[in-house]
Formats: sequence, structure tokens, C-alpha cells
Amino acid sequence: MVDHLRASGVAEADVFEQARTTLTWHHQWVVVHDFLPRLVGRPLVDEVLEDGGKWFAPEPMQAFIPLEYADAAYRYGHGQIRHAYHLVDGGPELPLFPDLVGFGPLPEDHRLDLAQIFDVPGRPPAQRAKRLDGRLAASLIGLPERITGAVDETAYRSLAVRDLLRGDTTGLPSGEEVAKLLDVPPLTEETWPGGTPLWFYILKESEYLADGDRLGPVGGRIVAEVLIGLLRADPASYLSVEPDWQPTLPAAGDTFGLTDLLIPAGSH
Repeated sequence: MVDHLRASGVAEADVFEQARTTLTWHHQWVVVHDFLPRLVGRPLVDEVLEDGGKWFAPEPMQAFIPLEYADAAYRYGHGQIRHAYHLVDGGPELPLFPDLVGFGPLPEDHRLDLAQIFDVPGRPPAQRAKRLDGRLAASLIGLPERITGAVDETAYRSLAVRDLLRGDTTGLPSGEEVAKLLDVPPLTEETWPGGTPLWFYILKESEYLADGDRLGPVGGRIVAEVLIGLLRADPASYLSVEPDWQPTLPAAGDTFGLTDLLIPAGSH
């Protein structure tokens, strides 16, 4: 990126600030125009961009992370994690835990080729995420002690149990309650005492209403409004400074995407 800016004629004294802003704005643009449409659907993204958030619209410099997002909706990603991954073409499929536990230097044979998890032009399609269906991969049901620390109950090694406890501890409303608040028909009548935990509800909503490919109306609304609302509350974001701004870095395809940010066009 610095090389690109220098080649574009940016003065040396301005390269650092320009690079920081360029990287930040491209990342933000990718979140809004590549990531979110895949996750929640283009119509919802366009609605929030056009009309603003109905439920989450913090004032500039007053941003915060709602518990419904942090402890439920954005934990949808736990349902997308596969049990095992190929790290390189033709390599073995390694279970996430304990083989890929991280938290330290990686052995040479555990280095990841990014084309294994991102679609890169000229390379075979990357491994797909697990569909959202209310179930977690086996690696996440028996987390290693390096992740959980010492626990009193074996159940606490399950990420599903930990997510459910997290929502209960923070007093989150049920999925049915949030659906009614958003004027969305609940999936079913409440079957859990006190309603379906919001995290689990969002996973099942995705399974039944979106075939596990993206979030449903409750999860999608929370995630879209929070991410876009956080950008609008940041006076330095592209949405605040120049909302019609478009990426300036080269793209391998018709539009700039996350792969272009990670693996710049011409470098793969």
C-alpha cells in the first residue's frame, strides 16, 4: 500500500497518514459493501445506509457495543467454524483444536495459505464456512484447557454452553422478545423457559429462513445496524467524511473485495 501511494505521487512526509487512512477506509468499505451484503443481504444494508439505524444510532464519538451484538448476534461466527481445515493445497485436514490452537509462533507446516479460506483468482475455490444450523463443530464442543483454563465442570469446555451462559449472565432478552420488538414474526412459540436464548435463536433463524447461508431478520438487523452505526459514530470513517467514496486500490475483479485487501491485485 505504501509503495502504491508513493508511486501515485504522495509526498514522503504524508505517506504514513495517507497509508493509515487508505487502509482504514478500504477495510471499512469492504465491511459495508462486501462483507455485510453476503452476511445479511443487500436490501437490509441499503436500507440502513439510506434510512439510518432504527434501534442503534449513536451520536459521533459516543459509540458503544450493545450486549445483544457482542454476546449473541455477532457470535453467529461460532456456528460457521469447521471442525478441520486444509492449510495448503494437498495438505492434511487438521482439526481446529488442538492442532491450530494458536497463541504462539506457528510451526512451518502450520502456515496458512490464504487461498485456502479466501477465493483468489486463478486458484481453486476456497474452503467454505460451515452452514449456520444451531450446531457447533466438534472442536468447539471440547475446547482445550489452553483456551478455557481450568474448569470445574466438563460442560464449560463447550463453546455452546459458554455462549448460552454469557447471554444468561448479561440478562439478554429472548430471541422471541427481540423479534417482536423488531416487528418480525417469531420463528415459533416460545419453547424454552423464558424464551429461546438470543444467540441460539439467531442461529436457528438463519437455518430456517436463509438456509444457513446468511443471517435472518433478527440477527441481520442487529449486526447491520451496529456495524454501520459504529462507522457513522466515528467522525474519521469514510461514511462520516465522504460517504460516496470508492476504493482507490486495484481490484482483481469488477469490484473491490476483502481478498483484494489481503492479497493485493497483481501479487498472487
